[in-house]
This record gives sequence, structure tokens and C-alpha cells, in this order.
Amino acid sequence: MTRNIDHLIVHSSATEHGEDFSAADIDKWHRAKGWLGNGYHFVIRLDGTIESHAKGDRTRPIDKPGAHVGGCGKGWNRRSVGICLIGGLTHGEPTGDYAQAQFDSLYWLINDLDEEFHIPEGQIMGHRDLIALTDASPKACPCFDVKPWLVAHDRQHDRVEARDKAEAEFEGIAPFNENFD
Repeated sequence: MTRNIDHLIVHSSATEHGEDFSAADIDKWHRAKGWLGNGYHFVIRLDGTIESHAKGDRTRPIDKPGAHVGGCGKGWNRRSVGICLIGGLTHGEPTGDYAQAQFDSLYWLINDLDEEFHIPEGQIMGHRDLIALTDASPKACPCFDVKPWLVAHDRQHDRVEARDKAEAEFEGIAPFNENFD
């Protein structure tokens, strides 16, 4: 890999809640704009399926710059990975009302990419957060606040891990006793 990736940018497809689309659909939309194809590296569908070039889906290969934050200024596509959640709108308004399976897959994918690329703290963000940093034209994308969501999800994940560890430790020190019913 020759790209120096230091940002993960979360997007929405800006499509209606409950209407499923694929990376191939986005590829068609982006080609219709005159682009070279789907500008995102990953697409997360309604059921939580993560589509990627590595799986044979019509997304941007991870070793190639995306086409997802061009309006934010030169260089951002080269140094970032674009992740697109299908949906984001309800009756044309940005709501970020994604399926739990999408949020679960997003969390897994962000952690996997962070482990691979060692993304600096604070540089996993929504498209709108990058827009705010670069004074590009405002957008609601991805229709929710990524940074607090990620912090809350990390805390929830830590609590579940701590509970599972405590249960395992309890089981280890409390062997089965045939006199206990």
C-alpha cells in the first residue's frame, strides 16, 4: 500500500430509510456524474453487509484514492478512506435512522481499519465534520454525529467485554457443585 491514510470519513448515500441500494448502484450514480466509478471504499447496506473491492464489489480499491471528499480541498481523497452507509434520509430530511446492523458493521469496520492504518485520535469523522474543518459547502452527511457515536459505542463495547470477562472469571472460580441446585 503506497497511500498514507490518516482519516476515515463516514458518509450517507442520502437515500430514503428502508430503501436498499448496493455499491453497484452507487457506481452507476457516480459514473453518471462523469466520475470513474464508485468513489467510496466501502458501502454498508441495510442488512449490515459490507461491500468492498476486495470482495469483488463495485467500490474503490483501498490502495487507490477515493472520490468522496473532493469539495473539501486538494489531497483529502488521497489520505482518507470513504465509508458509505445506505440511507440517512426520512421523507427527504436527514435523520441518520440507520439499521442497528449497519451501525454494528460500521463499528467493526472502523476498528478494523483503525487497527490496520493507526488513524490518529479525532480523525475518524463524518463528512460534515471534515466540511466544517475545510469550509466546504455544508452538508448533513452522514446525518449523525460520528465522534460521539463512536465514543458511546466504545464504552458499550468495553462494558460488554468487562461483563464477559467477569462471567468467565466467576465460572472459573465457582466450579459445579453437585450439592447446589
